[in-house]
Amino acid sequence: MRNIAVIEDSQDVNLALTEFCKKLGNDIKVDRFFDRESAESAIKETNYSLIVLDIELPPEKNAGIGIVYTNVTHHKSPVLVVSGLEQSFYKNVMGQLNVWDYLEKPIPADGQEFISTALRILRAKIDIPVTQTPDLLIHDSSTGKVTYDDTPLNLPQTAKLILMRTYERRGKPVPYPDYYDLVKTGKNPEAIRQHVKTIRDAFLDAGFEEQHIDVIRMKGVQWQD
Repeated sequence: MRNIAVIEDSQDVNLALTEFCKKLGNDIKVDRFFDRESAESAIKETNYSLIVLDIELPPEKNAGIGIVYTNVTHHKSPVLVVSGLEQSFYKNVMGQLNVWDYLEKPIPADGQEFISTALRILRAKIDIPVTQTPDLLIHDSSTGKVTYDDTPLNLPQTAKLILMRTYERRGKPVPYPDYYDLVKTGKNPEAIRQHVKTIRDAFLDAGFEEQHIDVIRMKGVQWQD
């Protein structure tokens, strides 16, 4: 059974998202939440397969950000933000907090975009190895610094986000389109490869012989342990 949390204060929108989630498979169980307190309590106890999250949960404008932090410090479930706020406003924050994707309201009534996005996230989660060694690559969201094996990596912001997404999905190539929400311009494979070169150079500058991030021909980018 795959558990999905839908966190949305609007009764109608919450119900619509819940119905979309039920179409993701026959093994889907949906928990519905309308406020931060109950959602955070559940997230601490449950390792959700997916968290569908609104940013604004009255009376808190940024309640969703707090919920994401709670998730990061517990099970690190994949998060899909569905918000009426313009994506660009929270784009960098979302990347730093490991949010997998961001859809802007209103969500079309057929739910196709939501369903395809949620399915992609669920499939990617399955591909992540269950047994992993302790994280050597760390992104401190409070300072913006990225370190590997306690050694700082000198990287621009976009390269940091691309590196962290690649690392989070280590074990399988990440398709180029899965990076496009992290870049302002250059939403194409060639531009992503340039960012990968910047990352590889940063590993060399930091004294690492192994650069760990590779371009896989015709597939995307992959983390190599």
